[in-house]
Amino acid sequence: MILKKLIITNFRGIKDAITVNFDLFNCIVGQNDAGKSTILKALDAALNETALSRSDYNVEANTNQIIVELYFDCNNMECSLGEEILTTIEREELINGDGLLVWRKVWNVTDNNVSKPKNSIVRRKYVGNSDFIFKTEAQLIAQCNTNNIVTIKGNGEEYNNVEKRQKLREYNHQNNVVFSYEVEEVPSTGTSKIKTIGDSIKKLLPAFQYFKADTSLSDTDSTIQKYFKEMAFKLIDEEVDTDEMEDTIKEQLGTVLQKVTDKINDVVKSTEKVEPKIEFDWSKLISTSFVSTSSGNDIPLSSRGDGFRRITMMAYFEYLAESERTNETQQIIFGFEEPETFLHPSAQENLFDKLNSLVQNGYQVITSTHSPTIVGNSKRHTIIHISKPNNIYTINQTNIDFRELAIDLGIKPDNTFTPLFSTSRLLFLVEGIDDVNAMHHKAILYKQAGLISHTFEELNINIIPIGGCGGIKHWVNLDLFTKLEKPFFIFLDSDKEDAAAISINETNLTEYGLTLGTDFLVTKKRQLENYIHPTALVRLVPDAVITYADFDHAKNFCKDYPDSAIRGQLGGSKVVHRHYCNLTLDELRMTWLVGVDDEFINLYNIIVAKLN
Repeated sequence: MILKKLIITNFRGIKDAITVNFDLFNCIVGQNDAGKSTILKALDAALNETALSRSDYNVEANTNQIIVELYFDCNNMECSLGEEILTTIEREELINGDGLLVWRKVWNVTDNNVSKPKNSIVRRKYVGNSDFIFKTEAQLIAQCNTNNIVTIKGNGEEYNNVEKRQKLREYNHQNNVVFSYEVEEVPSTGTSKIKTIGDSIKKLLPAFQYFKADTSLSDTDSTIQKYFKEMAFKLIDEEVDTDEMEDTIKEQLGTVLQKVTDKINDVVKSTEKVEPKIEFDWSKLISTSFVSTSSGNDIPLSSRGDGFRRITMMAYFEYLAESERTNETQQIIFGFEEPETFLHPSAQENLFDKLNSLVQNGYQVITSTHSPTIVGNSKRHTIIHISKPNNIYTINQTNIDFRELAIDLGIKPDNTFTPLFSTSRLLFLVEGIDDVNAMHHKAILYKQAGLISHTFEELNINIIPIGGCGGIKHWVNLDLFTKLEKPFFIFLDSDKEDAAAISINETNLTEYGLTLGTDFLVTKKRQLENYIHPTALVRLVPDAVITYADFDHAKNFCKDYPDSAIRGQLGGSKVVHRHYCNLTLDELRMTWLVGVDDEFINLYNIIVAKLN
């Protein structure tokens, strides 16, 4: 069950209603006090029954209700809705017109307080007596008989209620019975069919694990200790004969305690006599902790930095979430409030990897962040940009202005390249400084051989490292170049794992509105490292055995080379930096030239054509 959409009305900074769409990974971005945590708090209130107060109500609201509506894709998951026979939410038509399960919570607001929420679902309702979802077995049989629907199988067994409803559903569809989608409130008391179904749906909803910015990071935190102590006490209670042990201890201690007691009573008034008492609390015998052993000594996590503990404790909360599932199939949504807090920027890559691993493990992740690293690694369609123009809570998930987004992240458009504008005829954008050097090296050798007429420098073409396609700074700079009306061309690694694969960089640039072959190209091979032919690398590192092909991960091949000495000579992951500018023209053309088609000359000609 995946959360697809959320509609929030009159909650905190949200007046009226706003809609948020969700993917498996979701990145909420905005300035301080824009209301990033409002989305997480709304989910917390809806899924964790967190009580709301009058201060959660938007004071400018036009109605006296706070409403949170959750929309789920149930993926035809089989479940029980108060009956022994399994069915699905979709089959029972407990969905809206888009095929999604709707779980709606409404809090009525008075001048003094907020009421307990009322839960509702949306379902397909057939006109008049043609409706049947809430009918008893006897009523289903009667409706089937009215419609001449057989309720007995050929072997004499009766169709179960799920099957009867399916037959009635098919009858309604075949006869074009009118229907509408209506909201049904789930009663809080009683034994009605709608309550049974509503309670069953509630148990199926995902668990929401909310990791707040001020969540305790200490592995000795009382709630964590309490969890393990309760587990240990349960084991002691079930596996150890504590009564016998207590009797033995009481017998041994009793004699001594009585002697001490007698001496106390000798010196106190008769009205203040004391008695010995022995009590046992086995749970207090257990203390748990985690220690870091990287230094050779056991260092408690509580003695490590907050950033280190924030990442490690995320794994602990993942375990707790798994153990608290109501059933094995229950989905878990993790809500993280600025998880990068206390983390050095260099450690935020690891944090993103951890967040991404949660998604890969089948969970849904919603995180608010100020981290350019997390946003830069996020796919564009997963970004939820929150702003408050004219103090109006606004969500943008489609036509995001990446310059505004970058400003919210504290990134200013890079001024490094501004002095180049006066003399530059074209801005040639590549990923990194190694790509810059490689392009200049090729141009020099190709000109010397008479294959091209000018180098990039001679043409006043500035080659600029702008970062990977996913980096938010890349998009900011790209937007800046576009607005300055300076010709530009982009050349990135394809990152394809085989020839038939689709390049994610090509896809992203196309989605940004750029045209392949006019505004950008991606490498035909996997990455720049694959343009160092194995034969050339063997010349430069004679003892190396090089076997990678066009779509192998050449960088990892060099980085993970088994012989450490040869790995050092290769340059490891920096093989391009170490060796590319040592390649000869013939060695360059071993990879750039295929038949009569020279990939570099084609790239060069497209760029030069943009100068005119």
